[in-house]
Amino acid sequence: MTAVSELRGRLKSASKVARLGVETASAGALSLLLGAVRGAMPPPRNPYVQSVSACSAAVVWVSDQPNVGVVEYGETPQLGRKEVDGRAGRRHTVTLSGLEPDSAYYYRVVEDGGSSAEGCFRTAPVSENSCFTFAVIGDSGNGKKNQLAVAGLLERLEPDFILHTGDVVYPSGKDRHYDRRFFGPYGQLIRKVPVFPTLGNHDVERKNGAAYLENFHLPRNDPRGTGRYYSFDWGNAHFVALNSELYYEDYGGDPEEQKEWLERDLEETRQPWKIVYLHRPPYSSSKHGSDKEIRKDLEPVFVRHGVTVVFSGHDHHYERTVSIKGVTYVVSGGGGKSLYRAGRSEWTASSRSVHHAVYVCVEGEQLSLEAIKPDGKVLDRLDLDCEELR
Repeated sequence: MTAVSELRGRLKSASKVARLGVETASAGALSLLLGAVRGAMPPPRNPYVQSVSACSAAVVWVSDQPNVGVVEYGETPQLGRKEVDGRAGRRHTVTLSGLEPDSAYYYRVVEDGGSSAEGCFRTAPVSENSCFTFAVIGDSGNGKKNQLAVAGLLERLEPDFILHTGDVVYPSGKDRHYDRRFFGPYGQLIRKVPVFPTLGNHDVERKNGAAYLENFHLPRNDPRGTGRYYSFDWGNAHFVALNSELYYEDYGGDPEEQKEWLERDLEETRQPWKIVYLHRPPYSSSKHGSDKEIRKDLEPVFVRHGVTVVFSGHDHHYERTVSIKGVTYVVSGGGGKSLYRAGRSEWTASSRSVHHAVYVCVEGEQLSLEAIKPDGKVLDRLDLDCEELR
């Protein structure tokens, strides 16, 4: 069987799995959703994984009472290793380091009184021929049925990680809304699947994105070490999360500084697949339309450094362009919020006003992308060969 055939088989199987149980999100997610809002301080939050790489991962949670955070972990359910967050408090982040690539790890969070919560995750592969999957969603965070339906789809697809194109929590990114509009819908999933988000305009409305930065523990390889934009590797792919809000109401950085960093970052990577994501779309035919300022500033950088795909959100629909100067642009803003009308332009390959997730499978030099509705129906498909793109 050829690599392409095998890749198509994996995507077909994933689509079949996605059709099952579409009516609701998991019982666990709904359970978290019901107890979400409890005043100013966040309620207890079950552990979730962040910044998973080939050799490390962060386990994050909010305890019921202030205490010292302890994580037991290992490559079997018997665990055997332990890391401690020595700071007494309710918010905890414990970094597990010295991990093996492409390996499963089990973990258990232990609190005073003997209570514990368990999870597992898999570290990133490093081989140039590695196979992995990821999903892309955006404009999701309202806590209503359409977000739950897409969350249920993600649970069934079981991607290795998730990219979020921004507007994680509506209407203004307040911390008190994260429980009902992020931790509730995705609670079971994020115990084992890391989410790598980027800032959207609604995420920075309140305190310039303070809650986003407190709840997400992301790579901090931007010049100021803020995590407002960053990059990471997974297998033979290089991912770059850009902050489009630096061009507007985010005062935590400078768009020119980000652009200079992007040039260096893309120049230094040796990965064959280069994937960028940001909130505002360089190309879109829907309500907000193409952000021409961002396009003018960043498109030459994408083209010069051989970026394969640029994902965005902001417009609440799905749209994929034809290859434009070697780059494909995908708007994925159908994660749960009310939809916008889907338009078309001369560069549009596919456009639909529909809630969805994008599911991507990379196997060596083959990449397959599908846009999938919550009921499992495939809306659009794209196959790319890295060798042909060079």
